Amino acid sequence: MARKPVKAKALKKIRKGALQDPSWAGYETWTGLEFHRAKQAASDYYYRNYKASDLNEFTYKWMINNGYTREDVRCAKADKSYNISQPVGYVCRMLDCGMPDYYEPHNEHWKSCPGTSGEIQPSIPWIKQKIEAAIEGGKPYVEEAKAKADAEKSKKPYKPSIQELMFEASCAMTEGIEEFLDDFVRNTDPSVVKDFEPVKILRGVGCKMGHARQIRKFYEGELEEAVELNTKVGKRDMDDMREQLEEGYSHLDAKQKKAWLEVYRKVIDACDIIIAESKATRKPRKAKVRTANDVVKKLKFKASDSTYGVASIPATDIVGANILVVFNTKNRKLGLYYASNIDPKGLQRDGTGLSVKGTTIIGYDEKKSLQRTIRKPSEFLPQVKKTTRAKTEKLFDSIKTTETKLNGRMNSETILIAAFNK
Repeated sequence: MARKPVKAKALKKIRKGALQDPSWAGYETWTGLEFHRAKQAASDYYYRNYKASDLNEFTYKWMINNGYTREDVRCAKADKSYNISQPVGYVCRMLDCGMPDYYEPHNEHWKSCPGTSGEIQPSIPWIKQKIEAAIEGGKPYVEEAKAKADAEKSKKPYKPSIQELMFEASCAMTEGIEEFLDDFVRNTDPSVVKDFEPVKILRGVGCKMGHARQIRKFYEGELEEAVELNTKVGKRDMDDMREQLEEGYSHLDAKQKKAWLEVYRKVIDACDIIIAESKATRKPRKAKVRTANDVVKKLKFKASDSTYGVASIPATDIVGANILVVFNTKNRKLGLYYASNIDPKGLQRDGTGLSVKGTTIIGYDEKKSLQRTIRKPSEFLPQVKKTTRAKTEKLFDSIKTTETKLNGRMNSETILIAAFNK
């Protein structure tokens, strides 16, 4: 009876995380046959354990390491003629891992093998030939994509930034001020300064705080120059800059120079007035409403304790509660937090009850909020777990151990026993 042919077992692929490139360390001592077998084994290893896309990435990495630009890589990736194939990829990877481009003993071994022809050629010229073909093949597609992107950009109208819009609006608001300055430069009549009211001009054009700050910057340099011009300096203390300033304003007399200073002071003062008025009338920012989950998200507490058979209530119950009952499983202390807005009868006066800030209880009455040590928690706690506020307070008063004040700090040993709103 003829035997069935045995099927060849498929080589099991290695997990990506466990892949390790074949080593070329010490290849200088290998014979031509050893080098030939190592190269074949490495080629088989990359072919069986990597997808074509992974092998292509090896080629692109080799390109960057060997003087090609990012633009060249982009063109090579866009090529649709498959010039960069799997063999190119794993040869690039072998070169990056230390395989020589050419090994003479390998060539001698090849020539000695029966049935072979020609000689072993260096790998890099062949790789470069494939890469150059891929770059040329992909270049039209890259240029087409760029042209399309540029066309999309040109369709979108330019949108100025908020700062640019603010600057343009501020420049337009100074039109009345600039008209007065032009007239003053032509006439240089000091008497007209008393009628100059830049505050009215700015209010009339709807100047706000942001505009006023920008306009102030326009005239700060002019004011500094006018102040310097009206500051007396002796001839010995004059430098080149001061001499140039004096020469530039030599056509003005002392009264005109003072009037010039007064003009810019009025402009700066007008800006300061607008800024101050805007601050005074500005509505306060509305506080962001935080949910109870947001308030207690950083609070540390113990969810349950099997030793004493107790579990914590939801931490969100603390927010707005009038009384919070806590138990520390480490030191066996039972504590009652009273909201600071609760009177002795339990009636709420004002405020919002207890709350949390980080890992601390806040809004509690520091004098009334106390804790006491329980001697027999296993017997006492079952009475506290499910009871009313009044009974809880009576049970707490029945504890005869020394009382201490609570400090609001919570930790991973604290059980949240109960929270009462009345």
